[in-house]
Amino acid sequence: MTDIRINVVKAALQLTPDQQKYWPPIEDAIRARAKDRQARFAEMEKRVAELREGNPVEVLRDRDTVDFLQRRADALAQRSADLKKLAAAWEPLYKTLTPDQQQRMAFVMLYVLHEVRNAAEERTEDEED
Repeated sequence: MTDIRINVVKAALQLTPDQQKYWPPIEDAIRARAKDRQARFAEMEKRVAELREGNPVEVLRDRDTVDFLQRRADALAQRSADLKKLAAAWEPLYKTLTPDQQQRMAFVMLYVLHEVRNAAEERTEDEED
C-alpha cells in the first residue's frame, strides 16, 4: 500500500525536473513512517492476542493502567516524531510547488487520510468480530 500511496502522491503533483531532487527524502520519510506504523500495529495485535488468551476477570484485575499510559505515550511520541520528519522532508519541495500543485497535494492528503481512517476502522471491526 505504501508504494501505491507514494506513486499516487507523486503522480498527482506532476513534479518538474527541478522539483524531483526534493522527492527522495519525502519518500524515505513516508516509508519510515509506514514501517513504524506497521510495527505499532504488530505490537498492538500481539498485546491483544495475549489479553484474549487470559481469563477476562484476571486481565481486568491485573491491568496496569500506568503501564498502558506509558505505552500509549511512547506510541504517540513515535507518531509525532515520524510526522515531524515527514513535515521537514516536505518543506523544501512544498516551497517550490505552484498553487495548482499545492491544491492537488491538499486533495491527495485529504484522500489518503480518509483511506487510512477507513482502513483503521475496518481493522477495528475485524478485531471486534
